[in-house]
Amino acid sequence: MTAHIFALDDAKGLVRAGLDAFAHGVRDKDIDDEFVAMVKQRPNLFLVPNLPDRGVRTDMSWLNRTIKPADLAELQAGATDRPAVQQTFGIQARNLAKLNTAGMKIAVGTDGNAPWAAHAEMEDMVAAGMTPAQVIVAATRNGAELLKLTDAGTVATGKSADFVVLDANPLDNITNTRRIASVYLRGTAVDRATTSARLLQ
Repeated sequence: MTAHIFALDDAKGLVRAGLDAFAHGVRDKDIDDEFVAMVKQRPNLFLVPNLPDRGVRTDMSWLNRTIKPADLAELQAGATDRPAVQQTFGIQARNLAKLNTAGMKIAVGTDGNAPWAAHAEMEDMVAAGMTPAQVIVAATRNGAELLKLTDAGTVATGKSADFVVLDANPLDNITNTRRIASVYLRGTAVDRATTSARLLQ
C-alpha cells in the first residue's frame, strides 16, 4: 500500500497503519525524532521523494537535442531563483537527508509528465544530501524492489539486460547520467537517433 502524503501527522498515522511506501515525503514541516524512530522500526518501508523544483537558476541546455527549441526556451525562462520555492524544497530535502541517514529505503520516481524528470530528480536527491552512489541504487535496485520486479534493477545472470552506457562516471557527478552513449532493452540496442528525431518533429 502506497500513500501520497503532505503532513507529518498523516505520515505517522499511516506508518502505524502498516503503510508500505510514501509517494512524496513530509512537506509541511521538518520531521521529528519520533517519526525517525518509527521508520527505523520498519526496515522495508519505502520513500519515493519526488522532490519539487529547487527554485534555483538552472542551465537547461542539456535538453537541447531532445525537445523543440521553443519548449527549451520556455523551460529556461522559468529556471530562475525563487526564494519561496527554495524554502519548500528545503523542507523536503532536510527530511530526505534525515530518513536516508536513518536507513530508510529510498527509490527514484516522479508523478511529473516530463520524460527527463528522473534525471532532474536524481540531481535534486544529491542536492538534498544523498551521495551519487546512493541515488543510483535508489534508481535501480530499490526501484525494482519496490515494484517487485525480480528480473530488473541489477546486472546479474538471469535478469533482463536493460541498461544505459554513459560517457562519464555518475559517481563523480550524478548529472553524468544524462551523458548517454547507448541504451539497451532486453539486450538489444535502442535506435536513439530515430527516437530523438521523432521527438523534435
